[in-house]
Amino acid sequence: MRVFIVGAAAVSGRAAMAAAKAMGAEIITTTSRPQIAESGHGNEAQGAEADHTIYGIDLEKPDAVDKMLADKRLREKSVDYVIYIPARGSVGMDVSESKAEMVPPSLEYSVIPYLKLAKALQPKRTIALSGFMALPALMKIYGAMTFTKIAMEELAVRNPDKLQIIRIGMFFSNSVRGIALLAQRRFTREKDFQPDWRAEWKKSGMKFSDFFYDKNYRSEEETYREHANGIPFRPTVPEDITNGFKLALGGEKAPIINVLGPWLWTESAMPQLPEAVTSRLNLIPESIYKIL
Repeated sequence: MRVFIVGAAAVSGRAAMAAAKAMGAEIITTTSRPQIAESGHGNEAQGAEADHTIYGIDLEKPDAVDKMLADKRLREKSVDYVIYIPARGSVGMDVSESKAEMVPPSLEYSVIPYLKLAKALQPKRTIALSGFMALPALMKIYGAMTFTKIAMEELAVRNPDKLQIIRIGMFFSNSVRGIALLAQRRFTREKDFQPDWRAEWKKSGMKFSDFFYDKNYRSEEETYREHANGIPFRPTVPEDITNGFKLALGGEKAPIINVLGPWLWTESAMPQLPEAVTSRLNLIPESIYKIL
C-alpha cells in the first residue's frame, strides 16, 4: 500500500501516519520547508518517519499541486490513498455572520488541492477531514469554515467511490486553540457577541479556553449519545483519530467515517442540518462540485 499524506506534521496528520505505518504502508509526505542537501538536517519529524518527503510545498502558492505531481518518487507507481489534512477559513464568528466572499479562498486552500490530486493520481480514495458542523456549540464559533466542511462532506457523498471524509470530534490542536483565542478576543471586545455564551462563561468562573472545550464536549455527548453502544463518552484523542484512519485505509466504503472519542460509526448521506446553515448553502459555489 502507498499512502500520500499532505500535512503530516499536524496532530491529525501524525495520527494518519501512525495508521499507515501500522498497516505496513509506504508513506510519502510533503513539507513547506526546503530540503537541506547532504546535511542530515533536512528532515522534519514527519520526514524522518516517512519513506519519502516532498520539500518546498507551499499551499498558498498556485503551483503547489503541480510541484507535488512533478515529484518522480510520487509518480513512479500508483498511490493507493491520498490523505489531505490542511484546512483554513474564516472562524471565530457565528455561522450567521458568514459572507459569500469568505468561502472561495477557504475552498482554494482546503479542498481544491485534494480534488486536483484525486483527479491526477486516481487513488482508491482521497481522504480529508471534517468536524461535527451541526453541533450547536460549533455553529456559534466556526463561522464560514462551516460551509467549507459541508462542501467537503457533500463532495464525498456525491463521489463515494473517489472521496471519503473522516469527521473528528474536538481535540487539542493549534488550530482549535486559535479558534478559541479568536472567540475570546471577541468576547473581550464586543459585549454583544454571543451574549448567552458570554453570560454562561462569566457564571462558570472558568478560564475561557476551559469553558470553550467543556461546552463543546458536553454538546458532543448530548447530541451523539445514540452512537455510544454502551461506551462512556470522553473527548477525542489522537489514538481515536488513528483508529478512524485505520478504518479508512482498511477499505471502508462509506463516504463518511465519524470519530467522536471512542465512538466510531459510518454514514452514507449528509446529516440533517439546521436552518441557520441550510439557508446559507448558496455561499458554496456550485463550481466546487464540478472539478472531479
